[in-house]
Amino acid sequence: EKQPATPVDALLAALPATCAYPDPEDAEGPNYAALVQKIGAVAALRDETARSDADLAAALEGSWDLAFTSSPSFAFNKGFTGVAGTLPGGADFVGLSQIVGVVANVEEVNYVEVVSPKLGGDALDVRVACDWALKRRFDALSRRDQVYHECLPRKVEYGPVSVDGKRVERGWKSMRVMNALAIEYLGEDLRVMKGTTAFFVFRRRKA
Repeated sequence: EKQPATPVDALLAALPATCAYPDPEDAEGPNYAALVQKIGAVAALRDETARSDADLAAALEGSWDLAFTSSPSFAFNKGFTGVAGTLPGGADFVGLSQIVGVVANVEEVNYVEVVSPKLGGDALDVRVACDWALKRRFDALSRRDQVYHECLPRKVEYGPVSVDGKRVERGWKSMRVMNALAIEYLGEDLRVMKGTTAFFVFRRRKA
């Protein structure tokens, strides 16, 4: 069997077809240790802080799908926003997309989280509007300079519900895990980000 030519090829081949994450409470579920090892190999390929902000911003623009995260918060919150756990009868997390761009001269990120109600009915889109920026600072944990993609939520909408202001900016705890992610690897079709301890792997959505 032909082996993948590069660490990036190996990771792309290993990524699940739909967004996956470990569930610490599921003793029989996959722990994804081999996948996390492949992610670490891609993260170590190059230093993205050597690239200019303009280059990184241009490479970030577009639509991305979250393919995998090693963050246990997704299992705890039943997804990114936690809305799935608040619906009557509960809901299953289906996926999360991230659209990065500039709208009306404002740098904007829009998340669309899809959840499927367990009591039936159509899947529900949870939309999160964020302001984004690139920030550079020294990371004491990794002991090196990092460039971060900061996405600060300002509005959440789903069904007839619309929430904005301080309730989103300060009070929506489940989304904080992705407020500032270090850019570990940013390629044409693959992006590896890292929070305090967890990886977030995005695949570029094909047109």
